[in-house]
Amino acid sequence: MTSVLLIDDSTHSSELFAAAMRDELGFDVRALRAPRELDDQFVASNTVDIAVVDLWFPGEQLTGADALLRLHFDQPHTKLVVLTDIDDWSIDLLRDTWQVLPLACALSKRTPVGTQLAALAQVAAVGYAPVDDVLSPLLPQQKSPWRTLDGFSRLVQHRGHAKMWQALLACGPAAEYQDLAAHSGLRLNALRNYRAQLLPELSLHGLHNPPMRDLYHFVVRCRPFLAPFVEAKGLTLSVDESFDGSPDISFDDFEL
Repeated sequence: MTSVLLIDDSTHSSELFAAAMRDELGFDVRALRAPRELDDQFVASNTVDIAVVDLWFPGEQLTGADALLRLHFDQPHTKLVVLTDIDDWSIDLLRDTWQVLPLACALSKRTPVGTQLAALAQVAAVGYAPVDDVLSPLLPQQKSPWRTLDGFSRLVQHRGHAKMWQALLACGPAAEYQDLAAHSGLRLNALRNYRAQLLPELSLHGLHNPPMRDLYHFVVRCRPFLAPFVEAKGLTLSVDESFDGSPDISFDDFEL
């Protein structure tokens, strides 16, 4: 029997859609309401064939990308499927996740349940299904060879870069160099140089000479993909406890 993990905070998905997968497809479905519930105990005691994961959890510190990345590392056989709303934040995060992780499918919550179930049946049978027609026009036609998980290592080339990303995440979208310096202990000229060094790599992620606000939005969305390389430099890229999971929408010397 195909084992499915559904991670979604909506009652419709966690109960009704889970029931539809059980009744119509015969899947063994377990549902979690937030990425933080995908903890060590759950991963150790459950084998997941297909993970169906929403991306944005308002009020939560983690996103669906955290859950997808964890399963990618801990259970690499798991087929990863995104089930998402269509709003600016979720679509931007979907673009990042679609580029970085080997998604088996991406589905819109606006798509009829029958179409969603058919796609999941195909994932179970052959390992993948076409991207939802609603989402396909919103995604690049081809994946960038530069936007891989390993490619994020080039954004954290040394400890100084790691400190800069850590400070950006902590200080928020209105931060200036003085704020980053106060948080990180780095000198202003060092921070300016670090940002300048990363401009060629950032352009590969669609950020062309980005202001601090855009860098903040980038690190919030891509934190799960940057975190392993920041941790490799002896630091953490964790979300501050005061962060509620919601984005704000409407360099002389080197530390080796």
